[in-house]
Amino acid sequence: MLKDVFSKLDYSSFEEIALVIFGLSFLAIVWGALRLKPDATKRFGSIPIEDAVVDPWEGAKK
Repeated sequence: MLKDVFSKLDYSSFEEIALVIFGLSFLAIVWGALRLKPDATKRFGSIPIEDAVVDPWEGAKK
């Protein structure tokens, strides 16, 4: 049954569909980035950085 369905598919429109999906997802990401408030971008940019590498199995050594 699936073989019959896939043999009758017309693949010529799939590249247009993929381009539309890509364009919509790109616009959604850009729209979401432009809607961020300035304090949110500062919050995202202030990620604490540690100099010491902590092994997750041993935990932090004191």
